[in-house]
Amino acid sequence: MRRGSRRQFLLIPVLLLAAACAGVPTVEEALEVQELQTGYDDGGVEAGQNRLLPTVSFKLRNKDARSINSVQVNAVFRVVEDPEELGSQSVWAIDYKGLPGGQTVGPFVMRSRFGYSGEQARVDMFQHEGFKDVVVQVFAKQGGNQWVKLTEQVIERQLLAIAPSPAKAAQ
Repeated sequence: MRRGSRRQFLLIPVLLLAAACAGVPTVEEALEVQELQTGYDDGGVEAGQNRLLPTVSFKLRNKDARSINSVQVNAVFRVVEDPEELGSQSVWAIDYKGLPGGQTVGPFVMRSRFGYSGEQARVDMFQHEGFKDVVVQVFAKQGGNQWVKLTEQVIERQLLAIAPSPAKAAQ
């Protein structure tokens, strides 16, 4: 065997490995949150009381040139300065077919199942002494990778009228 062909033999696996690693961007490399809107959605009436549910709406943009696929998004809602989770919702944001570079997907509308209840009008509930601000953290993960925080926002004290999310709930 000639020396030159041995180098080529060793170089081929290295090049294949490099190409495989460069093919799919990570969540951190690819995704950015756009058109973020927060507020409280009408949770209907339960036991004679009006309900407000903390809600976030956003789009995701692939800022990388490479396509990203198989991404789940999770929104976690907490009362400010309280470690307990108020509620969360997960959705499949990007399927296995992928989101090409430069493209946007969404909007995703994610709500906590738990919020605030009161007998007063919904808009008046924001002024109640027992009303505390809620923060939402939006995480994403690709495949079996770890969750990565994309953004964190305090929910604005405003009523929203947002259509439901077109995404399917994650199992």
